[in-house]
Amino acid sequence: MRLYFRNWRKIAFGILGIYFLVSCYTGYLLIRRRLLSKSRYDLQRIRELTAFTDDDTDWNPWGEEFEKEDVGAAKQPPHIPWESETNFKSYKEPGAGRPNVSTSSDFVVEIWGKAAIGLYLWEHIFDGVLERRLQGIWSYGEKTIGNIKFRYRTGPGVIPSKAPKHAQNVVLVLNGREPSKIALAKTWLDYLPSLPKLQNAAVVLLGNERCDNDWLKPYMEKSDGLVKLVFLTYDSSKIDNINFYQWPLGVATYREFPKVKGNNVPVMNSRKYICNFLGTVYKNSTRETLLQTLSTSSIGSSCFIKARHTWLPNETEDSRDTYLRALAQSDLTLNPVGINTECYRIYEAMSYGSIPVIEDVMTAGQCGESPVSNNVPLRLLKEENAPVIYVKDWNELKEILQREATFSQEYKAKRRKELISWYENFKLKMRDKFVRVIEERFFHIYR
Repeated sequence: MRLYFRNWRKIAFGILGIYFLVSCYTGYLLIRRRLLSKSRYDLQRIRELTAFTDDDTDWNPWGEEFEKEDVGAAKQPPHIPWESETNFKSYKEPGAGRPNVSTSSDFVVEIWGKAAIGLYLWEHIFDGVLERRLQGIWSYGEKTIGNIKFRYRTGPGVIPSKAPKHAQNVVLVLNGREPSKIALAKTWLDYLPSLPKLQNAAVVLLGNERCDNDWLKPYMEKSDGLVKLVFLTYDSSKIDNINFYQWPLGVATYREFPKVKGNNVPVMNSRKYICNFLGTVYKNSTRETLLQTLSTSSIGSSCFIKARHTWLPNETEDSRDTYLRALAQSDLTLNPVGINTECYRIYEAMSYGSIPVIEDVMTAGQCGESPVSNNVPLRLLKEENAPVIYVKDWNELKEILQREATFSQEYKAKRRKELISWYENFKLKMRDKFVRVIEERFFHIYR
């Protein structure tokens, strides 16, 4: 009888073991299918955006504003001969000492994203993946770099009362652009002292466009607060690489700007437009000079222009696709200053290999030279020798467009490759910078 039960138990354990292995393999197949489906979707979107469609040929760049446009039936874009495309070569990772992505870790860092710039950090800089849970109430991602396991949490369900109580190392991604956002940011910063095991805290801050971020001072470690350091957007005079480190503005993830893979951009294809500008034109601004220059230039008619006079915080799917298509089909993307010189459009143009033409002037406010750099505005781009075009006055644009019209297709294709390669390297360098600072300031690891 004992032998019978012993054999039965072996069979039962065997069945359980087989069930476990089959379940794991099934889960692997489901995850792999989901990732492949997303990759195919991303590739298809870029194909659609870079294709010439019939409705583009009827576009008058000096016609009515696009808020009044009638949306017609979607047209099937023509096939792009990808087989003839030269594959985009992988970029070189910066620095031999850059930490590698690994599967083991000695430290855990929680990143709690309460600003859209957090998605740029996680998905574009870290190349991380997010898993939506509870119908998108919150999303979670995990990635190990070197000996640090980063855990990213974001979504409306991520609130102080639901945050992990025993977190030891925390990076808060916050929005400090306007008073209502600052009030929410302070709620999170005021919550930090209630974490019983907290050892280290840092902030990634979408700063004020005029660099007015003084509200943060009481929370800094040098003012007896808990925040050791801040990664801060815009050319703040506070950047000292001790308490404040400059961080790129990135792309407008809040407008659902996609993550574009450089290998998927058809850099060898001829582009329809010499330049593009889609944006708000404010009265008595340099943007009026920009439009005036384009309207008086014979080559300006080769640019894709859609101007509006009222800023809109959100985009429709159609207006977003129009913008993405303009980037993907233009050699140059014009970037006039707004409240700040740095704008999302710069990084979005780079994603598609469209050379940013940037108005290189300081804007009003507290931005400017810092203890570590006087190379402003656009300190990060200039220090990394970004392959962009700077102008001090939009009257220079006429000459730029005339010169652009003389360039060969081969030269433009080479330039696009170089721009995309630079941007991919730039994101890697920003990841390396983030990880290195966390290693040194949180864990006293020096490379």
